[in-house]
Amino acid sequence: MGQLTQYLDQILDWHNRSGSPLSGHLQPGLSEIEIRKKIAVLPFKMPDEFVELYEWRNGTPALNQEWVSFIENQRFLSLDEALEIFQAAYPIMKQFYENSDWVMVFEDGSSDGYGSSSIKESSSAAAPVVFLFEGDGVHIVFESLTQMMKTMVAAFQEEVFCMGKDGDIETDFHRFGEVAHKLNPDIPYWTQYSSYPRSS
Repeated sequence: MGQLTQYLDQILDWHNRSGSPLSGHLQPGLSEIEIRKKIAVLPFKMPDEFVELYEWRNGTPALNQEWVSFIENQRFLSLDEALEIFQAAYPIMKQFYENSDWVMVFEDGSSDGYGSSSIKESSSAAAPVVFLFEGDGVHIVFESLTQMMKTMVAAFQEEVFCMGKDGDIETDFHRFGEVAHKLNPDIPYWTQYSSYPRSS
């Protein structure tokens, strides 16, 4: 079991202890062979971490009427949905963003979210995680999926996330920026994010 899987298990454990409906919606993981066959359609290579993520679980259903966040206000996309979104968005991304070689993995309701970058060498186990924020561009936010989930676990432990009355996650985004900056001090995005004044 890799570190990424351990962090993912800790996040799922938080959901279970908090009465979240997430575990009832997560789909079983796929085999490595199935994942690699599906991602062979991409015009670039994906890191081993991306495969490990979808071996763990295959996201939540796209047509589910109940929005269930995995982290923040982000839904965990199934692999098929992630690839469909990529195929539809990639031509546009290449026109408007310098950094376009990545696949969305976690998405909010406005189509912003976190994506796993491609790798430059075929043997690379990890690659940076980017965040797409419409109107603000694509930013590197974590050095890897493992580091991202390590940060999320810390945020859960610091009670940055809590279960709202509607059964979904509520987030203190200012405190989340502080935790993310502390664990990722060399990422410019979090340095800037944590410097924003707290809204009253």
